[in-house]
Amino acid sequence: MAFTPNQIKSFQKLDYPTDLYQFGRAAQGVDGGFGKVATGHIQHFRDHGYLIVNDAFDNNEIQQGKKGIRNLVGQKYPDFSGIQIEPRFIKQQEKLTVDERIQSTRKVFNFLQTEPLLKDLFYAPKLLKVVSKLLDDTPVHLQDMALLKPANFGAEKPWHQDCAYFNFPLDVTVVGVWIALDEAKSENGCMHIIPGSHKKPKIHFKKRDWQICDTDIDRKNDFFVPLKPGGVLFFHGLIHHGTPSNQSDQSRWALQFHYRPQNACEISNDDRLSIFGSQGKDADC
Repeated sequence: MAFTPNQIKSFQKLDYPTDLYQFGRAAQGVDGGFGKVATGHIQHFRDHGYLIVNDAFDNNEIQQGKKGIRNLVGQKYPDFSGIQIEPRFIKQQEKLTVDERIQSTRKVFNFLQTEPLLKDLFYAPKLLKVVSKLLDDTPVHLQDMALLKPANFGAEKPWHQDCAYFNFPLDVTVVGVWIALDEAKSENGCMHIIPGSHKKPKIHFKKRDWQICDTDIDRKNDFFVPLKPGGVLFFHGLIHHGTPSNQSDQSRWALQFHYRPQNACEISNDDRLSIFGSQGKDADC
């Protein structure tokens, strides 16, 4: 899919405040892979709501993840429907070629029973070992997604808390795992987090998405999370996080998995919305 310079310029117009995301401070992580995660790092997650592990997955595993995504978006499995196109291309999605679909897909989801390459990554023993420590329980599948922020026009995901979408009490820890398949950096929409914000549930509002209000974001404590391919961000389901739009000519592919504790008990949809806001009745993460 070829775009003219004027089209790209129009795609890159921001629909959020230019200072909503800060780029002055990068979050730091553990080098050397999952085997380097120690007790102090687990405590860091509990205190600050996140943990970064560099070099967690090798190149073969990264390519495995990318191949699995291409299989899904490229319609290797004709009955698979868990694909969300960037909003500007929805009306023409039936006419897109395979390459155009890959370049314009925003999200792929609910694929574990369809694509074994991605299922193997979700249940990778070295990953689950760390998640078990963070949960202090056996991890259970909650959600599986691939987040594909296309070059030049990948849209923002506004600041939010993932637990606003899940029916669990506030004292239940939900762990998100964000795996970089491409290099994630400030230019192409890497993750932004506010350390310590997992201790403060926030009302969400229907604006650009179901989100925390822009004026409720503690911008002075915004850290961006650059990751090389294979790097992993573990994040608490209540940490405030978001990703700005991709204004670069490089895509930003990532896998995002969520795990819950085996012993977690659910609450009702109404109880969750009473905490996070009733406008989220039909929202999805």
